[in-house]
Amino acid sequence: MKKRVVGGVVLLLVSSLLVYLWPRQPPDDVLDRMQGILGKLEEMYDGETIFIWSYNAEPDGLDEERVKWIRSEMREAGLGRVSLSCSEHSCLSVYSIARGLHILRNYMYYKYDSGDLLEEIIVDSVEKAIEENTEIIYAFCERTEVKHWFYCENNH
Repeated sequence: MKKRVVGGVVLLLVSSLLVYLWPRQPPDDVLDRMQGILGKLEEMYDGETIFIWSYNAEPDGLDEERVKWIRSEMREAGLGRVSLSCSEHSCLSVYSIARGLHILRNYMYYKYDSGDLLEEIIVDSVEKAIEENTEIIYAFCERTEVKHWFYCENNH
């Protein structure tokens, strides 16, 4: 009897861990949702970089209703963090895909760059670039079907 109970508990723990660590695929409308989030971030932007997580928002004093709406959209889109910063020439917004423990896998995110001045290497296929990669540290982005939007992965 004890073996069955222990076996059941172990099976439950292992399956829970696998569900938690399993890659979550963003919904098909993730780019549309991110466009909406970007619009709200731009409305709140006053020259200071904005970060929004499910549990926190920086800087202090952001419009609570807009932050609440952004968090709702983030949950629906499977995003863990969003940010917006602008310089004199362009704006950059990053949308981290919520995937549990990042230390065990690549960092996956979408990026909006109005100036197309990415630090990452732009490739036709992130998946293929990772397979063919010989570098220890890498960062690749591929263009999405929407102008200025990229899907990216890196291992640092």
